Amino acid sequence: MAAGDATGPAGARLGSDPGALEAVAVQFESAARFLRAGPLARPSPAAHAMERWTGRDADALLARLGEVTSARRRVAVELEGRADVLRRAARTQRQASSGGRSVRVRVDLPAGGGRLVQRVGPMAAPIVVVIVPGVGTDPADRERLADAATRMWDHMAGHVDRSDDVAVVSWLGYDPPDVVPGALDVRAADDGAAALVGEVRSLRAGGAERVIVVGHSYGGVVAGRALLAGMDADAVVYMGAPGLGAPGVLEAAAERGVELRAVRAPADPIGVVAGAAPGLYGPDGVGAVPSLPHTGRGHSAYLSDAVLLDAVAGLAVGPGSPTGRGTGYRRRP
Repeated sequence: MAAGDATGPAGARLGSDPGALEAVAVQFESAARFLRAGPLARPSPAAHAMERWTGRDADALLARLGEVTSARRRVAVELEGRADVLRRAARTQRQASSGGRSVRVRVDLPAGGGRLVQRVGPMAAPIVVVIVPGVGTDPADRERLADAATRMWDHMAGHVDRSDDVAVVSWLGYDPPDVVPGALDVRAADDGAAALVGEVRSLRAGGAERVIVVGHSYGGVVAGRALLAGMDADAVVYMGAPGLGAPGVLEAAAERGVELRAVRAPADPIGVVAGAAPGLYGPDGVGAVPSLPHTGRGHSAYLSDAVLLDAVAGLAVGPGSPTGRGTGYRRRP
């Protein structure tokens, strides 16, 4: 279905104003929430009385109520799907009127475990998100890492007037442990933290006014330890991390005005160990710092979760830095 020549849900043309598309998406999502949580979506107080009512008529009524509840859920799923289509169309419309994206490989050193730093967006962008991957990642994952950075950039570009204002760095600037048991050794995280401090310093020198660091899994440990080492980021987002990185991160962030967010998806096995070794990885961030909306499941879905990426994009293009730095970009209303 091509934007501009097709009609979406409720008659909204997919070539129309992005704000109008998003307004319809909000209405669909509101209707879906009502259908999921409305009075027929859960047993009523009369359910106890029905337990004493038996016979053919009672069975028929209960079966009918079950059909109605199932139908409501099906319609809610359909509405949520249509809302997602409209939001994607709105982002496409915005991106079509701005410069395209491209992936630039800045560092590619395959020897000694390897480092790979890729960038989506212009070098002088004032808003930069840095994605730090975790255990088992190496330069052979270049395509996957570039895809994740591109998806993040797409969501950010949908939040600003000019896509030249945003960039995403996929930062494998350290050598993560190859396997999960290796994560018990935090020397790789300490080495990565020192390098990440330098990376963010370089971004600032290149014109970045707002820097958001996103750490996935062991990458969150790297990001937290970098914050303790003086990393000049405006916010750190932990996705499926075993902790905030080290003891003292929460206090250091509060003292310097760095925003922290922590997200853990349902069925993510990292939840079994999160917070279990506070002396090693710091306290569990989930519950200790604000979260972000997310819909993925498991440990590997964070950077493909459109809802979460859009929330990170909103955080990235927020109204100025909490440390007092002004921003020269213009956020889309």
